[in-house]
Amino acid sequence: MSHDPHDKPAPLPVPEGPRPLVDTRYVMAWFAFSLFWVVWGPVLGLLAATKLDDPELLAGIHWLQFGRLRIAHVNAVIFGFFSTAIFGFMSYAVPKLCQRPLTNMRAAWWGLAIFNGAVFVGEGCLLTGRLQAFEAGEFPFIVDVLIALSVAIMTWVMLDTVVKRKTERIYVSIYYWTAGMLWTVLNFLLGAFVFPFVLGGANSAASHGFYLHNVVGLWITPMGLGLVYYVLPVATRARLYSHKMSLIGFWALAFFYPLNGIHHYIHSPIAEWAQTIAIAASMMLIVPVWAFSINVWGTMRGQWKQFTGPGNYALKFLVLGAVWYLITCFQGPTQALRGMQALTHFGDYNVGHAHSAVFGAFSIWSMAGIYYVMQRLTGRSLWSNRLGSWHYWLEIIGFTLMFVSLSIAGFVQGKRLLTANDMWITTVNDIKDFWLARTIGGTLMDVGLALYVFNMVMTCFLGKKESEPEFPVQAPKPAMSGGEV
Repeated sequence: MSHDPHDKPAPLPVPEGPRPLVDTRYVMAWFAFSLFWVVWGPVLGLLAATKLDDPELLAGIHWLQFGRLRIAHVNAVIFGFFSTAIFGFMSYAVPKLCQRPLTNMRAAWWGLAIFNGAVFVGEGCLLTGRLQAFEAGEFPFIVDVLIALSVAIMTWVMLDTVVKRKTERIYVSIYYWTAGMLWTVLNFLLGAFVFPFVLGGANSAASHGFYLHNVVGLWITPMGLGLVYYVLPVATRARLYSHKMSLIGFWALAFFYPLNGIHHYIHSPIAEWAQTIAIAASMMLIVPVWAFSINVWGTMRGQWKQFTGPGNYALKFLVLGAVWYLITCFQGPTQALRGMQALTHFGDYNVGHAHSAVFGAFSIWSMAGIYYVMQRLTGRSLWSNRLGSWHYWLEIIGFTLMFVSLSIAGFVQGKRLLTANDMWITTVNDIKDFWLARTIGGTLMDVGLALYVFNMVMTCFLGKKESEPEFPVQAPKPAMSGGEV
C-alpha cells in the first residue's frame, strides 16, 4: 500500500483531566426539582386551607378536594421540596468534606431520575385517589418500590464516597447524613412494605407512630442538622463552637428519637408502659436539641454583624430556622405529657406543631442551603437582595401568623371538647376566624416562596459574575473546643 506524503498522522488522544470535585450539573439538577416542588407542595397546602374556609370551593373537581389535597401536600413537601434540596446539598458538600468527587455518577443520575419520577407519579396517584392508608406512606406500592430503590442508590453513592474519602477525619455533617440515609432505608422499607400489611388495631397504630415519627426524626432531622453544621461555620467564616457537643447531640438523637413515636397515641389502647417510655424519650430530646442550640449560638458569638447586615441570606435563614427549631422542640415534648395531650390532641395545635418542624425549621434550612450553594456553583452573586429580603420577611410574618392562629385554635377546640357537651361542629364555628388567619399567613408564605424561586432562577442566568468563581470558604473550619473536626 502506497503512503501519501500529504497524509497527516492521527492526533494522539488527549488524556482527560481530573474530574471536578463537585459535579455542578448534577447538583443543579437536584435544585431545579426542589424549586419546582417548592411551588407545587405549598400551593396544594394553600388550596387545602382555602377549602376549610369555603368547603364549596372547587366542589365539582374530585381531585382538588380537601382529603386528596392535604395528603398530596404533605408528601410533596417531605419527598419533593425538602428531600430534593437535601440530596442536592449533599452532592455539593460530601465531595468537599471527603476531598474527592462522588463515586458512581451514572448510578447517582439514575437515583435522581427514579426519585423525582416516582414522586411525580405518586402525586398524580394521590390526587386521583389511588393511595395506601398510612400517613406519610400514602404513595401506591409501586411508587414506594421506586422511592426505596432511589434512596438505596443515593445511600450507596454517598457511603461509597465517604469510604473512599481522602481525608482522615469525618466532619459531623457526615455523621448525620450517612446515619440518616441508613435509618431511612430501613424505616421506609418497614413503613411501605411491612407495617401496613402485617399489623392491625392498636399494634398498627403503634407501628404507624414509629414510622411517621421516624420520617421526621430519622430523615428530616439529621439531614437538616447536617446541613446547618456545614453551612453555619462557612457562612460566618468562624469555627464550629464544639465538635464534642455536636456528637453528643448526634448520639442522643440516635438513642431517644426512635422510642417516642407512640407519644402520638397517649390515652389510647396501646400498653401503658409503652406510652410512658414514649413520654420519657420525648422529654429526653432536650439533650440533642440543647446540644445543637449551644453549638449554633456559640458559633454565632461575635458574628451577629453578618446576620444583621445586608445579604448573607443563607445565614439569615439558618438562624431563623434555629429559632423555630427551639420552639418546635419545646412543643413536642410538652405535647407528649398526658395532661397536655388530652387538651391538644384532636385540634389544630398539632397542625401548627407539624408545620413548625417541617417548614419553620427544616424547609427554611433547605432554602438556606440552596442560597449558599447556588451562588458558589454559578459564580454569580444573588440577583436581587431586595427579593431575598422580601422572601425572608414574608416567611417570618406569614408563618408566625399561621402558627399562632393554629395554636390558639387548637386550645379553643381542646377546651370545648373537654368541658362542653356541644356537638363537634360547634368547635368548627368557634375557629373559623383562626382558619382565615391561617390562610392569609399561608398566602404570604407562598408569595415569599414564589419570589425565592424567581430570584434563584434569575441568579443562575443574570446574577452579577464574581471575580472569583468559587467563593473563598470551601468547608467548615475545625471546632474551637472539644476536639478537632
